Amino acid sequence: MTMRRDVRFLGVLGSALLLAGCAAMPDSGTPPRLSTSQNDAQQVVVVAEPPKAGSQPDQLLSGFFDDLVSDESGYATAKQFLSQSADKTWNPEQSATVLDGLKMTEINDASTSKKVVMRVTGKQVATLDARHAFKPVNNVPFEEDYTFTKGPSGWRIDSLPNGLVLKKEDFQRIYESVNVYFPIAGQSPSGTQTPLAADPVYVRSHVDPLTEAANILLSGPSSWLAPAVQPGFPSGTTLAASAPAVQVSADGTASVRLKKAVAGGLQTCERMAAQLYFTLAQVSTQQAKEAGQQITKVSLYEGDGSTQSCDSLGSSSYSPVQSATGAPTMYFVDAAGHLASLDAASRGSGGGQQVTGLLAPATVKSIGGFAVAPDLSGRTAVLSNDQKSLYLSTLTSTTAPTHAASTDSVGFGSLSWDSLGTLWTVGNDPAGQGIGAVSGQTGKVVPVVVDGLKGRVINAKVAQDGARIALAVDDAGTISVQVGRVQRATTSGSPELTIAGLHPIMPGSDLTSVTSLSWNDGDSIIVLGQQTTTGKAPSVWEIDGSSAVMPGVQAPSSADGMNSISALQQDPSTLGTGVKAPYLRDASGTSAVGERGKVYRWEKGGWEFLTTGSSSALGPMPSYPG
Repeated sequence: MTMRRDVRFLGVLGSALLLAGCAAMPDSGTPPRLSTSQNDAQQVVVVAEPPKAGSQPDQLLSGFFDDLVSDESGYATAKQFLSQSADKTWNPEQSATVLDGLKMTEINDASTSKKVVMRVTGKQVATLDARHAFKPVNNVPFEEDYTFTKGPSGWRIDSLPNGLVLKKEDFQRIYESVNVYFPIAGQSPSGTQTPLAADPVYVRSHVDPLTEAANILLSGPSSWLAPAVQPGFPSGTTLAASAPAVQVSADGTASVRLKKAVAGGLQTCERMAAQLYFTLAQVSTQQAKEAGQQITKVSLYEGDGSTQSCDSLGSSSYSPVQSATGAPTMYFVDAAGHLASLDAASRGSGGGQQVTGLLAPATVKSIGGFAVAPDLSGRTAVLSNDQKSLYLSTLTSTTAPTHAASTDSVGFGSLSWDSLGTLWTVGNDPAGQGIGAVSGQTGKVVPVVVDGLKGRVINAKVAQDGARIALAVDDAGTISVQVGRVQRATTSGSPELTIAGLHPIMPGSDLTSVTSLSWNDGDSIIVLGQQTTTGKAPSVWEIDGSSAVMPGVQAPSSADGMNSISALQQDPSTLGTGVKAPYLRDASGTSAVGERGKVYRWEKGGWEFLTTGSSSALGPMPSYPG
């Protein structure tokens, strides 16, 4: 390969020098020149460079790929490597192809023709579509040709595929995951606004990620999530042409300017502002990091107008997480078999406080399983000691339920509430599909259809928004963790639920068991399971499958006897602050009888003992609401 051109970096954060080797696409060539300042709060900036006179096709293609991963907006410099005709037709926003390894090969002799073809090959590991939604690809061979023609300015790319082609290392460096938010389809049972559901995408972290995230949001939900949500924005709504359309002031207010007036009145405007708030508040920008700034409010404006149309704060009723403010509360089964609560942020050990509500008939002496709703309703579901009868109540009810909402002759497994008042159940009967549901409003069983299910559901956890659900599926001994969307309909006045769009979130992982699932945040799941080559351990996986390419959240280390793990799905606007509620786990599977009632919290890299119970406290514990 001919020596490639230099790439200029503008200087910035000492630790970011580790990224410099990833900045250029080719695997060989002269190391890039680096310019570094003394400011510890800075970060490397990759500067695009135009083609140099006399460069050969291999040098030009190398330079073109370098410019694609620079920090320049609009690819203006990269387009200088194209002929006039190619510049008019090439669409870099159509897609992005991520390769594990990239090679360039000249497949004809430049000295005998005014046309040269450079072939690019590699192993495709992922793609982004036009909305920047991620799709994993399992090392599919990639091959595309870039045709060069020689003109008055020298060699230029005259034919090339649409979209971007980049190495995995460059994708990891320049993209960050962001959730865009959409309201659930339909209306909540209480008649209030429905919560927002997360739709994960990837944006360029150094090229105005706020505007990019806002544009993706306005373009509507992904095809996968669309049947479960509403767009939220009237058709044709776009950002104003005036720059900047998204601007953050020193007090943390993000001003967003739309091209036309907000249609639909104040409620529509507030819903749009809430969607933008929860989307933009978790976008990590370099400027915000340097200023220690967090977006605390979104204000919507029409064009260049000076009067805001509406605004949204973190306390919006559209919040994806409808929970009480203050320290998170965890629940567990105490030594007497009763439901108890404990402040998860408390220090030291203690017995917690027993829940006062009457959760089951007096004949149920000990709880065999439970779930507490994640909203402010206080709804609870508990199982009888033999786990065959399911009762619905509230944390403060003064009247015990007189009959079971549902029964199962073999017994129930996991229970999981969403914010819309639906309780999701998993039955242990090997002859059934496993997953079921009960309406928290009526106490009646709701029919559930699972499209494309192969095997039986053995564990489940629904997202708080009620639009997505994670399932552990056993298909003739092969265990997988899959995520599906929840579609809600009403037939003859009765609600029906469909789980559709199932896809695995742990591609390539060979699981032999899954004992616990929990939503880690709006777009990831923590799984306590065992692989054929390892012991039981927790791991965190993104629901779009991007954990196979992007470095993920480090899960806490396992410990003897762990049979359950619970994470708290939090307000997405707090995630940029680094505040995360601690993981919780039990010790019910340990061989040491005296340890079985203990509750642990993940604190500063280790499991911290919280409270004790006797060996009879073998119920599922501990757990956050959900």
